[in-house]
Amino acid sequence: MPTGSVVFLVFTGVVTFAVILQTIVLIAIIATAKASQRKITEQVDKLQDQLHPVLTAATNLMETLEDMTPRVRAITENVQTASERLRQQVDHIDTVVKDVTGKTHRQVSRIDGMVTDTLDGIARGTRTIQDNIMAPLRQIGGWMNTVRTTLDILSGRERRGERRSRSRYDDL
Repeated sequence: MPTGSVVFLVFTGVVTFAVILQTIVLIAIIATAKASQRKITEQVDKLQDQLHPVLTAATNLMETLEDMTPRVRAITENVQTASERLRQQVDHIDTVVKDVTGKTHRQVSRIDGMVTDTLDGIARGTRTIQDNIMAPLRQIGGWMNTVRTTLDILSGRERRGERRSRSRYDDL
């Protein structure tokens, strides 16, 4: 056999062996990839089964939120309206309280002036009574004691010591 044919046969055998080896490696890679694909598919199915309730709950929550959005909006508007009305009422009450406080203060000042004037009038009246009525009554009482003492002396009924003690007790 010629040498060129041997080289060709060896080369063909090596290439054939390499192709067969490459095919075996590719089949092994495909088999491993298929096994990995099965495992991944199983994991995805498990994960999907576990996430299904969460996704269902999230969907239900979103639907509930969508249903509640108009209600929440209405409640917010009502709270805002009530807050504005409450603020108006508080302002009105504040105005009324200030007005009543001012009027009360003026009335208290007026009553204080009236009471002060009345007490001053009573004090003046008391002084007038003391000056105009009591002083003349004391003078009349003094004149009466003088007349009685004079009559007693003239009639000679009492002695001098008894007269003094009697007049002291009559004044009381």
